Amino acid sequence: MVANISFKNGKAEAVTALTPAWWDREGEYCVDHHMTSDEVWGDRGVLNFDYALRSVFDESGSPIKGYLRTVRTDTGATVGCGLTNRYKLVQPRKAFEWIDSLMNDGVMRYASAGVLKGGKEIWILGVIPHDDASPVNDERHQNFVLWTDRYDGGGSLKWFPCATRVECSNTLSLAMGERDQNLFQSIRHSGDMDVKLGAARDAIIDSKQAFKKYNADCQKLISATYSKGDAKDFVERLFPSLPDAASQRSKTIRERKVQAVRDAFTDDTNNLGHMPGTWYQLTNSVTFAVDHSNVFAFRGGDTRFTSLMTGDGAKLKREAFDLALSMAS
Repeated sequence: MVANISFKNGKAEAVTALTPAWWDREGEYCVDHHMTSDEVWGDRGVLNFDYALRSVFDESGSPIKGYLRTVRTDTGATVGCGLTNRYKLVQPRKAFEWIDSLMNDGVMRYASAGVLKGGKEIWILGVIPHDDASPVNDERHQNFVLWTDRYDGGGSLKWFPCATRVECSNTLSLAMGERDQNLFQSIRHSGDMDVKLGAARDAIIDSKQAFKKYNADCQKLISATYSKGDAKDFVERLFPSLPDAASQRSKTIRERKVQAVRDAFTDDTNNLGHMPGTWYQLTNSVTFAVDHSNVFAFRGGDTRFTSLMTGDGAKLKREAFDLALSMAS
C-alpha cells in the first residue's frame, strides 16, 4: 500500500467507500456503502484513538520547560516534538464532531478516512449528494470535501472541495482553494478552536455553489475539441522543454513525465463517451498520470497522499485544469 498509510497490528488504518481506491487497488479496505459514524469513530473505528501532550526531556532526564511532545495514546508513539504551550491539542473526535452534524442533516456522507505516518496526520473524505449531470455518460462526478489534520506540530486542520472520477479514483484537486479563501480553510491549533470549527461548518455548506461551477467548467471542456497543435502546446506549457545545457537526467525526467501523460491519454478511462478529442480528455490525462504513475517526485517532505491532495501534485493538476479552460475558450 502506498501513501504512507499507517498500519496497526498488521492492518492498514484506513477505510473507504470508493471502489477502487487509488491507495487500495485490491479493494481490501473498501466497503460497499457510505461509512457510518461508528465505522469512523466507534470502538473499532479507524480514528478511534486520542493524543496527549507530554514533557520533552534533556539528556539527564529532566523536563525541558516550555516544550512538549504529542503522543498517540493507544500506541505510545511520539508523533510530534518541540511544541510550545501555545499549541492547542484538539482530539480527532472533537475536531471533526461537527461533520457528524452534517451527516445527520443529510448534507454529507463519509466516503473515506485514515491515518498517515503513524498518526502524524489523519484525513476524512466526505461526499455531498447531488443530482447534477456529469460531463460523460456512465461517469459520475462526486462532490467531495477533504479534511486533514496534523498532530506533529507542523501544520493545521485543513479542508477543501475536490471532485473524484470514481472509475479510476483520479482525484482532481480544484483551483477553488487558491482562488477563494472561503473555500480553502486552514485552522491553526491555537486560540478559540470552538469558534473556528463552528465557522468551518457554516462554510462547508456554501461549497455546493463551487461544485456547480466546477461541473459547468467540465461541461465546457468536454464541449470543446483541440487540434494536434493545441495538444502539443498544452503539454509544452505544463512541461516546458529544457535548454541544451540542462543535464541529461533532467531531460530524461521531463520526457518520462510527458510519456506518462501520453500513456494516460490512451487509457480506457480517458476514452469514455464523448471524451476523445476534447479538452476534458487532455485534462484528465494529466490528472491520471500524476495520480497513478511513479515518475512525479514529491518535494518538501510531502507524502504521496498530501502531495496529490494539497502539495505539488495537486498544484500541477490545478494548473492543467485552468490551462485547459483558458485554451478551450
